Amino acid sequence: ENKPSYRANVKIKWIYPPVGQETDNYNLKVSSLDLPDVFVTPPGYTGGYHKAVEDGIYLELTEYYDKGLMPNIKWLRENNEDIDRDIVDDDGKMFFFPMIDIVPTDPWSGLWVREDWIKELGLELPKTIEDWDAMLRAMKKAKGIAPLGLKINDSYGVSNNYAFAASYDTGYDFINKNGKVAYGPLEPGYKDFLMLLNKWYKDGLLDPDFTTRDWDSYNANLANGQYGACGLNYGEMGQAKLSGTQQDPNYKLTPVAMPTSYDGQEIHLHQDNATVRGDRTFFTTQLAEDGLDEVAVKWQDYWYSQDGGDLCSYGPEGVSYEWDDNGEVKWIYPRLKNDEGLDFWTLYPLFKLHNWGYLRNSAAYEFEPEVFESIKVWDSQDSSWLIPDNISQTPEEEKELAGIMTEINTFRDEMTLKFITGQEPLDHFDRFVETVKGMDIDRAIRLKQDALDRYLAR
Repeated sequence: ENKPSYRANVKIKWIYPPVGQETDNYNLKVSSLDLPDVFVTPPGYTGGYHKAVEDGIYLELTEYYDKGLMPNIKWLRENNEDIDRDIVDDDGKMFFFPMIDIVPTDPWSGLWVREDWIKELGLELPKTIEDWDAMLRAMKKAKGIAPLGLKINDSYGVSNNYAFAASYDTGYDFINKNGKVAYGPLEPGYKDFLMLLNKWYKDGLLDPDFTTRDWDSYNANLANGQYGACGLNYGEMGQAKLSGTQQDPNYKLTPVAMPTSYDGQEIHLHQDNATVRGDRTFFTTQLAEDGLDEVAVKWQDYWYSQDGGDLCSYGPEGVSYEWDDNGEVKWIYPRLKNDEGLDFWTLYPLFKLHNWGYLRNSAAYEFEPEVFESIKVWDSQDSSWLIPDNISQTPEEEKELAGIMTEINTFRDEMTLKFITGQEPLDHFDRFVETVKGMDIDRAIRLKQDALDRYLAR
C-alpha cells in the first residue's frame, strides 16, 4: 500500500532516476524543461536554488507560507529558533522543504578502533597523535597489516569527519574560526596533517590502496581483520560488527575522540549537523502550471506533523514496527528476521524513509549500543569551527564561488593525495599554498565571509 498517498489522500507517482545516473538525469530534465512536480534531494543547481527560481525551474515558497498553507511548519518555526532561522534565506524567504531532525542523533561519523586488539596488545584507547602512532605500529607488528583504513573525500573520510586534520586545527574545506572564515588547506596545520599521513603511508601503517579503495572493499577490510582503526559512519557499524563477529567472536569496534597533537589543545572540529538538515525537497514551476501547487504544499506540510513525521520515520505501523508492552518500538519487518547476514541499516530503505523533506525522528533506527557511545564520545569535543549548514549565497556569489572553487578543490584533491603518497615532496607545500592563493582563494573566502556574516545576523 502506498501509505504516503493513502494517508494524505493525494495520489503520488514516484519517479526514480537510474542508479548512478542521478545527476545526469536531473540535468537533462532541467535543460529540456521536462520537469517533474517535485525534486527530492536533487543535485545542486548551477548557481544555487535562488538561481533556479530566477530561471523558472523552482518555485519560491514564501507566498504559500504567508497564506497559511503550512500550519505544521508554522508551528515548528514559532517554537524553535534554530528552525525559524535555518528554513529561510538571509531575507527571510522560503525556497525548500528540508529534513528537520527534531530528535537529533549526531555526530554520525568519526574514528573507530578495534578495542579487542588494543586489549590484546596491552594498550589503552588512543587520545593523542602519539598514542595513535604507537597503537598503529603495534598493530602492524602483531598482525602484519597496514592497520589504518582512511578515506579523504568521502562521507566517512576527512572531508566530512575531519579525521586527524582537526588534530592540527584545520579542515579539508572552509572553516569558521570564531566568526572568521578560513580555507583549511591553507592553514599551517594542514601541512602537519599531511606530514603525519605521509609518515604513516611510508611506514606501512596507512592502507596502501587508500586512494582507490571503494566502499565495498573498505567494509570488507574492516570486517575481515585488515583494519585495526578507521573512519566510519555509525550507520555502517552494525553491518561491520555482524560480519566481523562471524569471523572473530572477540571482534569489537569502539569509537574514540579526535586525538590531540599538543598539550592543552581543544578540538574545534568534528562532523555535526544543524537541526535543519541539507536534505531538501524543491517544488518546480510545473506544479503551478498544472494548478497543483497549493495542494502539493498542503501535502508536503503534512509530513511535518507528528503523524506524518512518524510515518516517514518508522514506516507503517503493523508492517515495519509495533509497540511493545513498555511503549518501545519493536521492528517487525519480515526480512529483518529472514535475511541472515543483513542488518537493519542495509534493509531499512525497504520500509521507511531516510532523506527528504519531513519531520524526522533520527533515533527511529535500530542502533547498536556502540552508536550511542559514538555520539557521546564524538560530541564531547567542540565543533564551533564548522561553517553553518544553512548559510546561503546570492546567485551572483554562487556563480562566482563555483567558478573559483571548482578548480581549487580539484587541485586540492590531487595535491593532498600526492603529498600523502610522496608523489609530491612536502617541501613543496609552500608552493601549493601560493598556487592556491593565485587561484583567487582570497576572493572565495570573502564571499563565504559575507554569507556567514549575513547568516549570523539573521
